[in-house]
This record gives sequence, structure tokens and C-alpha cells, in this order.
Amino acid sequence: MAGWRDQLQAATFRGVPFHVRSGDGTIGRRTVSHEYPGKDVPYVEDLGRRAREFTLEAFVLGADVMRDRDALIAALEEPGTGELVHPYKGRMKVAVPNGRWSQSLDQGGIVRFSITFQESRDVVQPTVRADTQAGVEVAADNAESAVISEFEEAFTVDGQPDFVSTAALANVATALDEIKASANGVLQNSATMPQFLRDLAAISTTSASLIRFPNSLAGSLFSQVRSLRAIALSPAAAFHSLSGLFDFGTTGFSPLTGTTAAYQQRAANQQAVINLTRNAALIEASRASSQTEFASYDDAIDARVVLADQLEAAAETAPDATYATLIDLRVAVVRDITTRGADLSRIVQFTPNTTLPALVVAHQLYGDAERETEIVARNRIRHPGFITGGQPLKVLT
Repeated sequence: MAGWRDQLQAATFRGVPFHVRSGDGTIGRRTVSHEYPGKDVPYVEDLGRRAREFTLEAFVLGADVMRDRDALIAALEEPGTGELVHPYKGRMKVAVPNGRWSQSLDQGGIVRFSITFQESRDVVQPTVRADTQAGVEVAADNAESAVISEFEEAFTVDGQPDFVSTAALANVATALDEIKASANGVLQNSATMPQFLRDLAAISTTSASLIRFPNSLAGSLFSQVRSLRAIALSPAAAFHSLSGLFDFGTTGFSPLTGTTAAYQQRAANQQAVINLTRNAALIEASRASSQTEFASYDDAIDARVVLADQLEAAAETAPDATYATLIDLRVAVVRDITTRGADLSRIVQFTPNTTLPALVVAHQLYGDAERETEIVARNRIRHPGFITGGQPLKVLT
């Protein structure tokens, strides 16, 4: 276990550094004492924890002491709350109700401060926001209708030679295999997984007749892709599973040649299955994103970038009707994630000075050791008892 000196952090307030000689603080509860006639012992009503105040005896020194003094005073007098890195307690949001500074001729190279901090948080004002999640659902419904209509217009085996039907069946089988593979890559809901597998088997069994009814085939394939959301344990897990189909069609299909009408229809059917499967995954991933509670602003922006890029790429090669709905869905997704992610915590880099347990790091950063699991998961730490000193960590502000 590292010594207490190794656990000290460099003190800063709003990014302005200073040194600390000592510190103290107040603790306790807010109470009201009720005394009643004839009762010797009063009743003490507990109104919650008292706001924590603590005083730091600080100083700045050196050749640039005047500049450092003014920088710290400016930071202390800035309105609102600010982030303090307490040398003993880690990062916290605080306000500065009062403080003093002193400087003398005898010790002209040092300026001493006595600063009182009080724990605080930014006031969250009530706001009115559009229901951006509902906007994603509406845009997804419109895109789904357009994608299915596009499939109906492009896919057919009626009046075609047997090899066209055989190829169509192979295309459907490939799509089902990829959907099943995506399901295997997600934490599954044991209650819904059996039905997912039964539906998958039913499509495979009836595909010979389904290919003669493009609308039914499109609905069945789209529904099977949608089921990836039902079997996932969370919207985030569903998004991860569906993302495995974003590049569907780039592998697993051989280039088709031939200039006759039958060969051209075979190629059109193959592309129709690819487009339907990929676009269904994008649409359902958009729905999943609207239900995902992102842990940080950075996570939200990462998901937004992936979906926006994929939807734009899919729209570029789509017919006009499908193009319009996919672009509308892209706009809805970007608006939704941007709106909901705006107030989320940012990810910053923190480097412990020495090897420490995750519990200690969590307490230093947040004053809450229970947040160790968040740090361990985000940084994929193998041994939570030993976070190597000097190793940068990604942590939430």
C-alpha cells in the first residue's frame, strides 16, 4: 500500500496551481432541537447533512509570485462554482464564500492565502426540450416503410430461371447467418432468445415460398433484425450487436457477371437483400440509440458519429424515396444524441502518481469509493487492486 504522501495531489482551483501547508474542515448534521414542557430530553429533528466547508492554508511563491498571486485571486473571485483539486480529498465542485491573502516585505517572494471553500453544484434550471427520442421513432418508421418498398420493387423470382431462385435462397440464408452471428455477439436475454431462434428457423424453413412474396420476405427479414434489440439486455448492447450488420454485403458474396435479363435480376436480388439487411440494422440501431442512457458526452458523440456516417453512406446509393427518409433519420439521430448528450460528463485524463487500488483512486477523484467499477470498466483494468502509477486513465469529470 502506498504511503499517504504518495497519495497527495497537486492542488489547483479552476486550473490555477497553488501549494497547501495545511487544511481543516467542518462536519455535522443540520438539526433542530424541540424542547417540550415536562420533558427533560429534547427531540432533535435531523434535516440532513450540513454543507461541508473546509479551509486551506495555501501559498504561492517564486520569481513570478505576483503573477501567480493575481491568477489565483482571479480564479477565486470568478462567479459560480469551480473545480478544486484538494490535495487530500481529490476533485470536487466548490464555491468560495470568503478568503484572505497576505504578503510582506520580509518574505516578498511568498504570498499566503487562507481560503474557505464550500461544496456546491451548478444550479440546474428547468428547461423545455423537444421530444427528440420520439422524433427518431417517427423518422425510423418512415425509413422502414421506404426500405421495404424499395425491396419489393427490386426483388423478384417470378418468371425467372431456377438458378435465380437458387441464388435468392442462398442470399437469404447468408443474411440469416449474419443476423444469428450478430445475436451471438451480445449479452442475451434468456427469456426472449428462444423465440428469436424459432423465428429464425421459421424463415429459413419457409424461405422457398417467401421469395415469391417480396413484401412478406422483407417484413420477415426486417422483423428478425429488429429482434436483435429484444434479445439484448440493454439498448447499448443492442446497438453493439446491430453494428455488426452495418457492413453487411462487403464480404460473403461473390461478384455476379452476366448481361442477360436473368443474370441482371439475380444481381438485383442479391443487392436488394444486402440493402434491406444493412438498412434494417441502421434503422434499428437508430432506435436503440434513442433509448440508450450514455455514460458520458464522449460516448454519446462516438455513437452519433458512427450512425451519422453510416446513414449518410447508405443514403448515397439509395433510390430517391429511401434517400430522403434515411437523411431525415440521420438528422433526427444527430439532433437527439446532441440534445441528450449536451449535459453529460466529459471524459478527462487522470494520471495517478503511484500504484494504487481502484478504490483509492475513486475516492480521490469523487469522494466515493463505490465508483471504482466505473473506472475499472472504462479503462479495462485487469487487476483493480493495482492501478499502475504514471498510467493515464480515462475518468469522468
